[in-house]
This record gives sequence, C-alpha cells and structure tokens, in this order.
Amino acid sequence: SEMAAGDIEPARSILGEVDIDKAAEKLIATGAARAIFVSPEGDEAAASAVLVARAVSDAGLRVLLLDLTASGAASRPMLDSGLFPGITDLLASQAQFSDVIHPDLYSDCHVIPVGTADPVRAMRAADRLPIIMQSLTTAYDLVVVECGPADAQGISRLVGEGTEVLLSMLEPDDEVTQAAVALIESGYPDLTLVTPIGHVAPGPMPGRRSAA
Repeated sequence: SEMAAGDIEPARSILGEVDIDKAAEKLIATGAARAIFVSPEGDEAAASAVLVARAVSDAGLRVLLLDLTASGAASRPMLDSGLFPGITDLLASQAQFSDVIHPDLYSDCHVIPVGTADPVRAMRAADRLPIIMQSLTTAYDLVVVECGPADAQGISRLVGEGTEVLLSMLEPDDEVTQAAVALIESGYPDLTLVTPIGHVAPGPMPGRRSAA
C-alpha cells in the first residue's frame, strides 16, 4: 500500500521535524511572542532561526532576531558579515537599544547581532536578559533567539509568556536526539524540531561562504 511505502520513505522526518514554512506557520498560529532556537550541531543549523524569522516577517509580522551564538552565526548572513554593535555591547553597557537593532538586508526582519564587546564581560550582566527580552517582546510581534548549542539551563533566562522552543537540526543523529530528549525532560515537552534542509531562500545563509 502507498501508506506503508510512505512511512518508510522519508528518512529525514524520523524525529518528526518540520520544515521552515511549517515552523513559521506554527509560530503565527499560536501567536507566540518568543521563539527560542537551540542548535546542537552548531553554526550551520542556525539557518533555521534566520529562515523562520524571515518567513514570519514576510507574513507581515514585526520580527526581531537576537543572535546569542558565540560566532554570530545567525546575524552575520543578515548583515553581510559586517561588524555591528549588538547584544554584548548592550549587556556591557557600551550601547543603547537604538544602537544595536539593525535591519536584515534580505527581509523586513530586524536583528540584534552578537556585537563587538568582550563576551565574558557581557555575560556577567546576563541577568539583564529577561528585562531585555521583555522590552523586545513589547516592541515586536515575535522575538526569535538563536542560542547555538544551549541546554535547558542556558535558555532559562529567555523564556517567558508565549514561548515556543525549537530545536534546529541538519542530521537526525544521536547528538540531536539526546539534545531533544534533554530539553523535553527539562520542562519543554512541546519542543518543535525544525530543519532548514530543502528550503530555497534568497540571500546568504549561515555556514556557507559567499562567493565574494
């Protein structure tokens, strides 16, 4: 029967992951205020957060992406790799909100990059993240946060009312499975797995060098 063949066919969706459009649709439908992305596989998986942020923005919502990766994996392709003040500068009190919010060059999305301040110094003020998130959710319909390979404790300062937690994945391997199970067991049972694979989008992507 067709059903049985279909069940075996999509090796990609072993873990029940959804594509970019489905993830964006879910965020819009649930009216989420915050979308927290965790990427166990690192920089290239950060593409999911960027693509979902752009898709929700394209649907007409006011969206901001906050890049909390060490390398700036999510914000770099949105700003053509330019170095701009960002969240580390804000936390280190070296910049104001207005200095750290930049327009995405490829959509109507706004972005707060990782920034240029000393990350160690900035993270000493990480207790300010809940207040920063609160301010951002007031100004935007949706705040997307790319956290890199964070765990439940790592995202605890970012969650609040109307939070969806998403795990970005490229390969359904043990690393991804273990990270997903750990997040689910740590109080995020509604975790959504999302993959950027197969999504065709304009503009540069995380983890890929531009021809220039």
